[in-house]
Amino acid sequence: MNDSDAILVDIMVPEHGMADPHAWVENDTLWFICGHDMSWEPQGSFPMDRWEIWSSTDLRTFKYHHSILPENTYIGDKPNCWAGDITKRNGKYYWFFSNRNIDTGVLVADRIDGDYKDLLGRPLLPKGIVPVHPYDPEIYEENGVYSICFGVGKYYMATLAEDMMSLTTDPKQILIQDKNGRPYNAEDKPTLFKRNSKYYLVFGSRYAMADNLYGPYTFKGAFLKGGHTSFFDWHGQKYVLQENHDISAFYRGASLKPVFFNDDGTIRVPVNDRWYPGPGRPFKFSRSTMGWKAIAGTSIYFNDGVLTGNVTAVNALVQSAPWLYTTTNGLSEITITMRNSSYADQLKIAIFSRDMGRNFWQECTEPVDWDKEGWISIPISSNDTEFNTYTIKLSSFKEVNEKLMQIAIQPAVNTNKGTWEIDEVIVK
Repeated sequence: MNDSDAILVDIMVPEHGMADPHAWVENDTLWFICGHDMSWEPQGSFPMDRWEIWSSTDLRTFKYHHSILPENTYIGDKPNCWAGDITKRNGKYYWFFSNRNIDTGVLVADRIDGDYKDLLGRPLLPKGIVPVHPYDPEIYEENGVYSICFGVGKYYMATLAEDMMSLTTDPKQILIQDKNGRPYNAEDKPTLFKRNSKYYLVFGSRYAMADNLYGPYTFKGAFLKGGHTSFFDWHGQKYVLQENHDISAFYRGASLKPVFFNDDGTIRVPVNDRWYPGPGRPFKFSRSTMGWKAIAGTSIYFNDGVLTGNVTAVNALVQSAPWLYTTTNGLSEITITMRNSSYADQLKIAIFSRDMGRNFWQECTEPVDWDKEGWISIPISSNDTEFNTYTIKLSSFKEVNEKLMQIAIQPAVNTNKGTWEIDEVIVK
């Protein structure tokens, strides 16, 4: 297959909160199970309320089938539906799932689309089985032997019993080393595949290779840009399902990308590869409000591909979804295309950005206090009949940190009546 013939889908199910996709191909059908993010505005870190089962027969259109609920497992009614993996053995389907980052369980079904039943009623990989959190399982099968790989930072692997209810070996740490033989730390969610006698261990946007399943793996470099991965083969081409930031880091999506290789077996990353929806952060409102909401002085609604509001008080304020998690390096400006049907002659814009840090995902989960952020005022035309585009340089803001997290706009300043319409907001 030529590179140009391979299928690429930037966003498989737009604006749905689809995360952690895990693939299984059978009878010329791609099945995948993914977690579901609860909300554009999460309370705490990564609340996920269910796993969803989807399929495709053409890799372009996707059909929803069924949901697996945490209350039907030992988890109970908690939004802890983190990543897992799907496999088949002896005619039955097994969904290995994370109970947040606490432990790992297993469900079983006679059909891939369910219904799934908790096989043990307790964790298969309980807390304390290894020195790291035992979650984000990956199932690898070779010659009838099923192995489970899991963990964060340091990965562990063990052999599954034939009934998939226990381990027949003790978990063993998988060594990853850099090119100089020094230990190399990974992140969460390992994924594995084999090609031409080489084993590939992929974690997020990085990967390593080995001659043996248990390693040692040598770090090779960058993989395709994105989050958690799951690999499958389709008509002679290897593909990956990869988590993206459709709305935000907490309301995600999934991309489908072809995987290409160099002659030496290393992975070739196309020059146009991106972590959707980058580069930058576009809001085009082609389907909905894309997570934007009114904070004060205006309504907000979706009208024929345009974000629209009726002003009811002075200094109306709207904001984007939080946790955009957009890298600011290489970005230079924000453009707003809008039509102002009011007497206002200026708009204001503010951004909230942060540097990465040790507790990045646990801190700053409360709403932004926009009174404390630096606002930029932009002259605009009044009582428009057409849309106009306004540009704000990122350098205009007093503080621009590593990650752009949220945007706020006052679309019609110093008026208490009229309407405004925003066709798009582009960070580029």
